[in-house]
Amino acid sequence: MLVGGEPGPWGPNVSGGRRWRLLRRLATVMGVVVLVAATGLGTTGVLLLRQAEASLTRVPVQRLDEAAAPSDARHFLIVGSDSRDGLDDEQRSRLTLGEFDGQRSDTVIYVSISQDRSAVSLVSLPRDLLVNDGDRQRKLTETYAGGPDRLISVIQENFGLPVNHYAEISLGGFISVVETLGGVDLCIDDPLVDRKSGADFEAGCHRMDAEQALSYVRSRQGLFGDYERIARQQQFLRATLRELTDTQILADVPRLFRLVEDVAGNVTTDQNLGVGEMRAVAQEMRQVITDGVPMVTVPAYPRKINGIDYMIAYRPGTEAMFDRLRQGVPLMDAGTRDDRAEAPVALMSGGRTDGAGIVGSVLQFVGFPILTAGSGPAELDAGETTTVYRLPGNEDEAEWVASFLGAPIRDLPASVTAPEGAEVLVAVGADAAA
Repeated sequence: MLVGGEPGPWGPNVSGGRRWRLLRRLATVMGVVVLVAATGLGTTGVLLLRQAEASLTRVPVQRLDEAAAPSDARHFLIVGSDSRDGLDDEQRSRLTLGEFDGQRSDTVIYVSISQDRSAVSLVSLPRDLLVNDGDRQRKLTETYAGGPDRLISVIQENFGLPVNHYAEISLGGFISVVETLGGVDLCIDDPLVDRKSGADFEAGCHRMDAEQALSYVRSRQGLFGDYERIARQQQFLRATLRELTDTQILADVPRLFRLVEDVAGNVTTDQNLGVGEMRAVAQEMRQVITDGVPMVTVPAYPRKINGIDYMIAYRPGTEAMFDRLRQGVPLMDAGTRDDRAEAPVALMSGGRTDGAGIVGSVLQFVGFPILTAGSGPAELDAGETTTVYRLPGNEDEAEWVASFLGAPIRDLPASVTAPEGAEVLVAVGADAAA
């Protein structure tokens, strides 16, 4: 059940940019924890924590949930700020930032540390996600005008997600960390030229400085807009985490302290996120950081309402994903975007064309190639519940699809032949358009 007893803004029945934005800022707030975790909480780790504590800015946040026990899962809300405060005139003129003053929230990141401390999950909530905010519907990014408590309240009431801690990271934090690291290594498959973000890269591997990395993670170039950018930002975060835990960085104690100062000096947190909590997070993350951090995006599909573009959360997939987070258990394996790009999915509509269109959009936005397979045989009619059918040898691919659709997985009956080229088959049920 969702907090407040009312359903969230699930589509498709709904009433009638510029972005920064995502994991590049999460890299800064996670950076303190990662550095401390990697150094092992010896004397250097403790000093790093104390330095971070002294440099952080605190703000009162009233809507936070208090964990009932130390063993409970921990949930963080990370917000990137559009504010240009802290950038000097040279940085403003050199970087392709667009014309904007003030502050907005960008794409929001929900970070969950599982109850058994075996996994850290990162879920991005697109800034254009449609939410109920009091008596009106609006984009998630617009709710931040009311401050962190308003944003947290909207997330709690729409999606039933607990929030134990809050952190906000400035644009200056991103720039400072990349500069102190001396750049970040990123490889891209295709050329990227984007006048709006300033990106101009050939295919291949690049050692990107702060200006180049900023233009890369800001780019919305591609068929799926913000979801293309989210994929780039997730790639950037993985690369940054690798840099932060590199043995050369960890052995350079003066550089470690400069990094912590860069990070913490550009982070604002709630009043309760102190040294003790940071130490606990560092200890927990140390066990899982080398295994990689799962990064996914809320399954959603686009809709234009009264001339405005929104992303509508796909109810079955989002409810299943958020239910796992609420329970404090790891998310299902969703693969990487590169993995998903090599896993074609065949859709059987069962005559439910509206639902098939929605499911197809949800899967395309997270990177799956889609094959249409008509209505499909009567024996695969999904009825009320959309169903994922695994094909022999493609068990992992079926789980990736199910992780976004919140759908059960079944073996494909021997009497049914899968469409040529498909690695997963999805039979669309009535719940897809409910």
